[in-house]
Amino acid sequence: MTSAPRTTIWPLDPHTGAKHEILRRYLDAWIPILSLGKFPKLVYIDGFAGPGRYAEGEHGSPILAIKAVLAQRVAITAELEFFFVEKEADRSTVLEALVRELSLPRNLICSGERTWTISLHL
Repeated sequence: MTSAPRTTIWPLDPHTGAKHEILRRYLDAWIPILSLGKFPKLVYIDGFAGPGRYAEGEHGSPILAIKAVLAQRVAITAELEFFFVEKEADRSTVLEALVRELSLPRNLICSGERTWTISLHL
């Protein structure tokens, strides 16, 4: 088992890169299906959000999730709410800065310190 990183930002492990590719494909496929169905609200929870990026600039799972929603070609009718949970204050601060750097719609709301809640109404 790999020990938890001790730094704010660390190199992307190959198995994590594979996990992120699976996550991206899953979100690309299922966000439009679920949002156009009978679900008026979708909730995405990342319980180990991390800083949102890795040492070589690769996106972390919170940024991948937001970008997957913003890249959808179909209009999303459901309300989307993201919860990014990170217990380390330094990582949460980096994640907050990355989210604020994104070109997000006006109706995307970010709040929190160590737990980020983002509501997206497209």
